[in-house]
Amino acid sequence: MKNRDKWIAVAFLVFILVIPLVTVAGNILPGQQGDALTEAEKAVLENNGTITEGVGTQTESAGTTAQGSLTEVTGFARLQKGINQFTDGLFGRTKLISFNTGLTSMLTGGTYIESTQTLKGKNNMFFYKTELDGKPIWDYMGINHFTGEEMAAIAANLTATRDHLNAKGIEFYTMCIPNKEIIYAENMPDTIARVNEVSRGEQLADYLHENTDLVFVYPKEALMENKDKIQLYYSTDSHSNQVGAFVNMQEFFRTVYGTHAEIDSVTFRTDATDYAGDLVTMAGLTEKYPIDTVYVFEQDSADKAQYHDQVLLFVGDSFGGFLSQVCKGYYKEVYWEDARDFQYSMLERYNPDVVIWERAERYCEVFAEPILIK
Repeated sequence: MKNRDKWIAVAFLVFILVIPLVTVAGNILPGQQGDALTEAEKAVLENNGTITEGVGTQTESAGTTAQGSLTEVTGFARLQKGINQFTDGLFGRTKLISFNTGLTSMLTGGTYIESTQTLKGKNNMFFYKTELDGKPIWDYMGINHFTGEEMAAIAANLTATRDHLNAKGIEFYTMCIPNKEIIYAENMPDTIARVNEVSRGEQLADYLHENTDLVFVYPKEALMENKDKIQLYYSTDSHSNQVGAFVNMQEFFRTVYGTHAEIDSVTFRTDATDYAGDLVTMAGLTEKYPIDTVYVFEQDSADKAQYHDQVLLFVGDSFGGFLSQVCKGYYKEVYWEDARDFQYSMLERYNPDVVIWERAERYCEVFAEPILIK
């Protein structure tokens, strides 16, 4: 028995020491990092805006905010960045992640997986539980509401932005896309308790509607009304699919133009039925859960009565990329720029008639940042 325990201890020490040493060697010697994400997996994360660099992605990365302005880089931030870079490149990392999530899933009868970023819910639906890329679980729990002062600051900034762009002859609107957890709450694990069913995004929408004349579209009700007709968010991904994006844009059209089209009035092409999204990619479960259908909006099926002979510019996050694809059926020209890369000079480059500032609910605090005012 004693000998067995010694061998187990030796094996454990070898395991925890060899992996870092091999990682260091791989970082020193070119071409030795053989266990990184595949190109296909990188494409999934990058295209969806959830690939991470340093401490965060959409909200902030080391040294810059989401708008690219300089921030103080503390010694702790540098240390954290170094740790993250090292752990992201650990030898065998993706295989270990896959093994760990698979093991915990097996031991719990498929009801739980161990992942720092992915939460498995009911009916094989996965959710984003990170706290480094917004706090979607806090939004769902209702424990991070804005203060009155914070909402007043957002209202002031959005009003100033609208007035500034209107003076330049540009229409300005704001969209906040609900987190997946809010729309599919019935698939969230019972272990995640909701303190308040009014999320931060809904709280902000109610405040702006009651206290300002801004157009702030938070399409929760439209999504709830349509979610039983067809799936609107991917099961394995943190994003809505293009059907969900269509519902979001139709709520925008209803609010701004007074027009509306139902899902069954347009056509969606099925491009794949075995899509594995960003959440299962981060958990190392792409081979186990290639279960999503990819719908693509057929732009020619858009109602011509809803067409606008205008140039539209989206400024936002990865949800804006999905929305912009739908809008290409309804506007003369459509452009999309990630808010992290937006420069004021882009207004002159694109010369838009309409600007939509869009953010997913988990990033809605950034509506206080004056990125669209020179």
